[in-house]
Amino acid sequence: MTTVETPEKRGFTSFGRSGWAVALVFAFIYAYHLWGGIANLVGVVTTFSEFGAPVTGGVWALIIAYAVVPVIVYIAALVVGRRLRNVGRIVVFLVGFAVVAVISLDILALA
Repeated sequence: MTTVETPEKRGFTSFGRSGWAVALVFAFIYAYHLWGGIANLVGVVTTFSEFGAPVTGGVWALIIAYAVVPVIVYIAALVVGRRLRNVGRIVVFLVGFAVVAVISLDILALA
């Protein structure tokens, strides 16, 4: 009688040290866009207040989205890549970073 081997479940518990190292490296890369979003949030509000102009709801939505998008995409890439090997995980993080870059440029173009 032959036994069938069940594939190993891959999740956060089997992420491994190398998986967490990949996630940490990309956390710093995504933090670059997060820092830009926070800097724009502070800078835009300061500039508007210097000129005495009110910050409208649309402007608030854009600058908050610019700061929040990297965090959301990073978490999504982390969840999607949790069952992949490191090469696949790196590809998912790179695609996510490209999405963050495109969305950030779109938000800047709208502003």
